Amino acid sequence: MITVNDTLITEAEILAEVPRHQREANPRLAAGQELVLRALCRQRAAELDLSAQDDETLLESVLAHDVRTPEADEASCRRYYEQHPDEFREGDLVEAWHILFQATSGLDVQKLRARANGVLAELHREGLGSFAAFARTYSNCPSGAGGGALGELTRGEMVPEFERAVFALPEYTLGGELVETRFGFHIVRTGRKVEGRALPFEAVRERLAAWLEESSRRRAVHQYLQQLVGAARIEGIPMQGADSPLVQ
Repeated sequence: MITVNDTLITEAEILAEVPRHQREANPRLAAGQELVLRALCRQRAAELDLSAQDDETLLESVLAHDVRTPEADEASCRRYYEQHPDEFREGDLVEAWHILFQATSGLDVQKLRARANGVLAELHREGLGSFAAFARTYSNCPSGAGGGALGELTRGEMVPEFERAVFALPEYTLGGELVETRFGFHIVRTGRKVEGRALPFEAVRERLAAWLEESSRRRAVHQYLQQLVGAARIEGIPMQGADSPLVQ
């Protein structure tokens, strides 16, 4: 049982929420934390005399009232563009292969990392020619049946951590370290690479401004939710590090 100020969250409500959080390491804890954040938003909405038919719309109304984020001006956009040149290119291609050690709910992440590192060390001893056989043996990705081949990849097709890793490697190279993403741990190798070109600032200015403003909003919303948590009387659940899928 959880209480949020004067609001009770029942065990039945928590169990009904759990299926939405199966990808989390602790689905029940994540479900409880989500319900706490929703309760806090409903309470704040009541203070502001706001109403809506669902929690998502109600949250947006509360945020529109309480959270302000600045527009991304020319200087901030140009500064980001100059500091992250690899994010504003087109035509870059890389052939990539990987071996995935998938992180699933309830799995010991440290043991999974240790196992993946052990396979990586063994693969470095065996050499690049053994990659396909290792992928067929160890990979949790369907690509493992094809030796781990992902084909030719361009920027924007992969999660950021994976993209940075494969484009940073030289051609025909086995990565020296694991690449960690939300899917788990990856051993990666590259094949042929094709260099594209840098996009001019004017071509990306509008898109970059929208992204910077959205990133700023997400940080502001996260801080706002943590402020609501800090000011509330919450019993029955730890809230350190809690976040909300409502604002992902």
